[in-house]
Amino acid sequence: MSDIATPKNEVIKCPFCKKGKIDITIIPEYYSYHSARAFGKVKRIPVVHPEKIEVHSKCSVCKKSKKEIKEAIERGSIKQISHEERIKRLKKQGLPTKIEF
Repeated sequence: MSDIATPKNEVIKCPFCKKGKIDITIIPEYYSYHSARAFGKVKRIPVVHPEKIEVHSKCSVCKKSKKEIKEAIERGSIKQISHEERIKRLKKQGLPTKIEF
């Protein structure tokens, strides 16, 4: 017996081009129980199932695949920053950029 949370169907904008519409289903995190048997006893062990995102369509505008869109949604950020910009941010925050022995 599992207590699956109700999935939500949504239509979102493409995370790459912000123009196309993509159909997704979000299944929230939920618990279910697993039975473990030993020495004539049965114990119910809770199992955590993480949130799952299913992408049903690819972008009609920029032609990105379902896999690329799913990764972008899970990662949350598409913009890759350059090495120089990353070093500039570290210096601004006061973190060291070189390790000295």
